[in-house]
Amino acid sequence: MAEKLTESLWTGFTKKAKLDLDDGPLVKALAKFDKTDEAKPEPRLAALEDVVDQVKKQVVALTKRKKELGDKVFGEIKDKLYLVLDLAETMQKQTRDAASSADDEEADTPALLTTKMLPLVRELRKGQVRMNSLICTAGKNTAVLIMRRSIAPTKRKLLADAVDAKGGMKYIAGEVLFENKALTFVVQSPAAGLAKRLRQAMLDQLQLRLKIKVRGEDGAEEQDGEDEDEQGEGEGQESSSSSSSSSSSSSSVPNAPTRPGTAPSGTIPPAPPLPGSQAPSPKTAYEQLFKQVDERAQQALSSQHPEATKIRALLAYAQEKADEKQDYAAAIKGLETLDKLIGAGAKKPAGNADEALADWQAKRNAAVAKLKEVAGQIAAAKHPSSGKAILEINAVMKNLTAAPSTQQQVKELQTWLGSDDVVNDVCELAEDIRTPLLQSLSRLQPMLTA
Repeated sequence: MAEKLTESLWTGFTKKAKLDLDDGPLVKALAKFDKTDEAKPEPRLAALEDVVDQVKKQVVALTKRKKELGDKVFGEIKDKLYLVLDLAETMQKQTRDAASSADDEEADTPALLTTKMLPLVRELRKGQVRMNSLICTAGKNTAVLIMRRSIAPTKRKLLADAVDAKGGMKYIAGEVLFENKALTFVVQSPAAGLAKRLRQAMLDQLQLRLKIKVRGEDGAEEQDGEDEDEQGEGEGQESSSSSSSSSSSSSSVPNAPTRPGTAPSGTIPPAPPLPGSQAPSPKTAYEQLFKQVDERAQQALSSQHPEATKIRALLAYAQEKADEKQDYAAAIKGLETLDKLIGAGAKKPAGNADEALADWQAKRNAAVAKLKEVAGQIAAAKHPSSGKAILEINAVMKNLTAAPSTQQQVKELQTWLGSDDVVNDVCELAEDIRTPLLQSLSRLQPMLTA
């Protein structure tokens, strides 16, 4: 009998094997999925996305405990996690197909361009999915419809009403996906300025300020907008009602949802914006703060600060959060902690320890960059095993400590890099990242405290 995705599928396995795992979030996600209804695809898709996310986090956490668990138990847990992942991803596809059928039967109401389209854009921004699009332009006005399945010609009237045109409409069919931090429309013959039109249409219809790219089948591209505000799970920056009226070149679509934007918490309050200007995005706030704190940190290091190792570690932490995770709130908090750490006191030169740590961080950053490149190539291949390979690559990147501060941490890294089968798989997929990393750790270890 085929396995079914349920909470008991996982909890039954862990209880039978008497496993002590930190799997509370995964169990909670599975329990939430159990309560969903096939007749309500949107809540079910949200629950499935949570399950997939939690399984990936468990895989990463599992790799750190391989030695403790032993090869046999490690392999059994890993196989069960991959089974749960396969079932969840299969269920996602089935639920999306069911939702697509419902979309096809849904009445042509303005909500298809606003509230019904908003969850589709959120889904697109999570990546690894393509949908269909139909764009309508008339004069200076533009409207866009996104659906999972093919868009019927009858939907053209809905778009024509949205742009408030009686004639002269131009319709452009294509596909839409999310790549390189931009909502990308792939069309047969992109019109000049279409990216700008689409960006304004998404703002008017959904109150989302997104980076838009338009690509023709011949490879020609145009784009509009910057990556202004990357928020936690990939939503674009939400604008206020005043933002949506900033341009008169696009139509105002009826029934567009309006939700007031909120300021990110836990960050240094930026200076009040000048009249008519926008407050800086979290990314901009981080970059501005980093310039200030980095300058102080470099001065402290050159003055032989007694907390030199911690200063380097906090700098690396902030950069990792910003560059790899786009978690600018966490990066700013790290910089705030670093700013407090830089104080009075002096210390004897750290000798070659700082140089060895800098060498490790450089080797680590090079390895992470290579792994990201390979992960992108694997994702683009869309092979059935791509998801598992990407999980392994992500696990390796997360386990590469940015700034090991003790000999014990270095020993653990050396043991893991030298023997872990996940690292072996990654080295086969990419290039030999192990050798330069081990060489750097060997240089760093004797210069640290036990």
